[in-house]
Amino acid sequence: MNGMKAQHPSSILMLKRKRALEACDSCRKQKTRCLAGPPDDEDRTCLRCRSLQLECSLAKSSQTLRKPDGDALESSAAAIVNVNLEKRLKVLEKAVSSLSTSALHARPSYPREDIFVNGILSLEEIELLLDIFIERYGRRWLSVNCGGAEYLEFLYHKSHLLLATACVTALRHNPSLRARVYPQLLDIVDRLVSEELLTASPSLQFFEAVSILSLYQPLRYVQKQDLWLLSGFSLRHRILSSTQGWFNGFLGSRSTLTYLDIVPARTWNHLCHAHLVICIGYRRHAMLEETTFDECRNILTNCKASEFDGNILGMLSLYSMLYRLLRSSFDLEYAIFQLEEWRKEWCHLWEQPEPVYSQVAYYYAYNVVYEACIQMATDTKHFTNIAKYVSMLEAYALKTVNAIFELSAYDMSRCSDHVLFHAAFACTSMLRLIYAAKTKDIGSLAIQTDLLNEVVTKTWKWLLLISVDQYHLATKFATYLKEYQVTVNEAGPEAFLPTTKSSSSVVHSPSDPMSTASTWYKGPPRPVSDATLQGLKPYNLGVATVEHG
Repeated sequence: MNGMKAQHPSSILMLKRKRALEACDSCRKQKTRCLAGPPDDEDRTCLRCRSLQLECSLAKSSQTLRKPDGDALESSAAAIVNVNLEKRLKVLEKAVSSLSTSALHARPSYPREDIFVNGILSLEEIELLLDIFIERYGRRWLSVNCGGAEYLEFLYHKSHLLLATACVTALRHNPSLRARVYPQLLDIVDRLVSEELLTASPSLQFFEAVSILSLYQPLRYVQKQDLWLLSGFSLRHRILSSTQGWFNGFLGSRSTLTYLDIVPARTWNHLCHAHLVICIGYRRHAMLEETTFDECRNILTNCKASEFDGNILGMLSLYSMLYRLLRSSFDLEYAIFQLEEWRKEWCHLWEQPEPVYSQVAYYYAYNVVYEACIQMATDTKHFTNIAKYVSMLEAYALKTVNAIFELSAYDMSRCSDHVLFHAAFACTSMLRLIYAAKTKDIGSLAIQTDLLNEVVTKTWKWLLLISVDQYHLATKFATYLKEYQVTVNEAGPEAFLPTTKSSSSVVHSPSDPMSTASTWYKGPPRPVSDATLQGLKPYNLGVATVEHG
């Protein structure tokens, strides 16, 4: 990990190993763990009292516990022990000095956001959560190459935001701890994000934290922070901030990256990827110039670029292309040409050991393109190719879901939000096709309703299986699909009757080209309850459309 010296002993672990045999008066009253210096230290003031600038009862008793200097070294073995102890005490002194300085100059904000000093989590619990985070997310997204203890030492002095974000993300996999501390940790993340957004030069760890929050929407977090705003403002902040050396000339240049640039470059790519996916999922405009996304390719000039870097870059390229196609004069032949050119360049990734998220994105892009084609054809009453579009839409919606189910169980359990969105959107397209078949829309005769229903059921059951709780995005998507499916399959015959125009007694057939085109292939008017629709916001699973101009 950039800037971390994993070979040195952890000062936080030092504190844990040097636990006092007795607690100080203040910690005993608060019933919290008391972490003091070794018995022969001149000042045994515990960590909590130093952080909060309290008078520690252990400091007074330390003088009676010290050994006379003349008895210290009796042998060479004792000398070695003393030297090692000195080294460890220097690490401890540095840690405590950092805590004291922070408490003096940043009080009360520093202690308030310290998840250890405030007793929200113990050191063992923090290390456990960091081990989970590193295994499932940190190595892949943040290039963390150390254990939980070393990462704790680094983050404890470097970024309380990233520390709290890592713990919040890891709580997905620890139900007991999540039930106890999740709201408190989420409040800390929310406050720290708001504070650092107002700083002139946010740290690299701030952008790493935002990328994780944007890729894995925290439970209930969206009620406080709009992830589209958060990711977009963070990207703009990086471009406009006065931070020097964060990219060492990477952004906006074509120079070859050095080894030290690989972590910031990855962070930039991941944040761009998260923001662009959110723009597509929310149906909102990107906060960066489209050419900025093209600059992400510069990471390939680094010899340390990995297969996963290629996967992210491939998806960035695809999402950027799709974003542009849906905001221009849409042409199917040109869209297919663009997608196939992308496949020629990036399909080699599908043969790599890394999960084929880029292949999922490729099928999803075709799903969107053909759904947009159907809407354009029906709105303009060009019905010649409707049956072909419907067939292709059905095929790519199925391919999208099947590609997700080809992932390993482990990769499924740590899918980022964009994969869940692709699955939900593909299934919503299938449900619209089922509804079209029941209403006998133009070109709907060949739709395989039984197969589509089977795949939709399998998908929402899988989403519930990997769901963390009722606030998890997987639960919201599953609820939406389940309700939509019930509406489509269990609605009475009157729901599928042709629309009667108020100005005339004439009732048109659903296959009559003079019928109102706006209802074709768009599903039922109210497929889910208002509560379900509101809970899913700001994600939009509506029909894919082209935004002209």
